[in-house]
Amino acid sequence: MQDNRITVRFVNTLSDHIHAMRLYESRGVFAKIDKVVAVLLAGVGVWLVCLAGVWWWTIMWFVLAPLEWFDLLSIRPLQVRLAFRINPKYREPYCIEFDDLGIHFTTPTIDSHIEWSFYSRVLESDRVFILIYGKPVFGVIPKSAFASVEEIDRFREMLGRHIP
Repeated sequence: MQDNRITVRFVNTLSDHIHAMRLYESRGVFAKIDKVVAVLLAGVGVWLVCLAGVWWWTIMWFVLAPLEWFDLLSIRPLQVRLAFRINPKYREPYCIEFDDLGIHFTTPTIDSHIEWSFYSRVLESDRVFILIYGKPVFGVIPKSAFASVEEIDRFREMLGRHIP
């Protein structure tokens, strides 16, 4: 019988968590609302330029629109930075073992077994896997923690078997 266990070891990085937060939020309803608001901001800019001419207060709408479109006005990255700074769990080394029975999660202060059913959804990018277990609560598994591309593929298959 083949051992289907996958073990990853890593220390969280702020950039991975900000990336994960942006990925998570890009799939939600607010991402669509941000696009509508951005178009409205550009429309206000056009209307004001037509009405009053080119002034700083008519041009600023054209600056705000792309910032809103690309979600650069969000306070969430600041919240992630603050959480990362004040919560010592982000600085601990993680060791996570995945197998078909569940997930064994250990740090210097945590030793826990988690059932696959705890997670409701998975998102994946080129950098991370996000295991979602609430709104907006998730775990971040960086792909750089895996030993090989083959191991990432095995993990993806395991996720497919256990998380809808």
